[in-house]
Amino acid sequence: MFKDLVVPLTDTGGDASAVAAAVAIAGWQQAHLSLLEFANMPTMPASPWGSGEIGIGEIYERFRESAESDAAAWRERLAKQAVTLSSEVRVVDSLAEESPRLAALHARYADLAVMTMAAANERDVAIVRDFFASLLLDSGRPLLLVPPGFEWRPAKRVVVAWRPRREAARALHDAMPFLRAAETVDVMEVEEGGDGALQGADIAAHLARHGLNVNVFVRPWHEESVALTLVRHAQDHGAELLVAGGYGHSRLREWVMGGVTRDLLSGDCPIPVFFSH
Repeated sequence: MFKDLVVPLTDTGGDASAVAAAVAIAGWQQAHLSLLEFANMPTMPASPWGSGEIGIGEIYERFRESAESDAAAWRERLAKQAVTLSSEVRVVDSLAEESPRLAALHARYADLAVMTMAAANERDVAIVRDFFASLLLDSGRPLLLVPPGFEWRPAKRVVVAWRPRREAARALHDAMPFLRAAETVDVMEVEEGGDGALQGADIAAHLARHGLNVNVFVRPWHEESVALTLVRHAQDHGAELLVAGGYGHSRLREWVMGGVTRDLLSGDCPIPVFFSH
């Protein structure tokens, strides 16, 4: 069960959809919901004629007041929700640490992080990418990405992108509350050379022992990407949630993503994606 949800507010166009989805999930799971509003205060360079401290306090105060104002607006939105919701909006000072890293820290005290998927413009893509990387790699918690404009509803059909790897196994079991609530779970394996159908059958048998209604689909890999194959299947079968392992690793401060993870993050996926690393 999910009893603590956290939503990092990215200041991009999809935040409202992510919050609405988190509100719906929190109501369903009777969970506590925390929104993170960041006071992004830049570090001011020191002046060669002094310490550079003159006026900095006023600048910081301005950023903090702006964040508090935005947080108050989100509190008003949450207060108007039809469901009885345990919620809070935290103002997080982003000074010594970048906002995505602070989001990962706060997510460690939650069961699930929910955030927006990338939108079309380059600014939003860069911001969402940074938050996604930190949350997936550093929080130790699963992450639900919601497309901008998507209206959340309980998924009656879920597609599980299966590969016999650690990340896929982790994602599948982290997503179990969603899988148990679904009427049908499609385990889909896209063969890229040698995995074979047996692994899909084995994991399907495992899920069936949990009482899930499971279908197995094995698709050969052709010229289109694995992500596109997964999305096409989800659309053709009316699925409302995709579960996938998040592949990638950190190299110093760079985020190196696996191909399927990168493609699903791009914003072309029309349904939410549940990632775990």
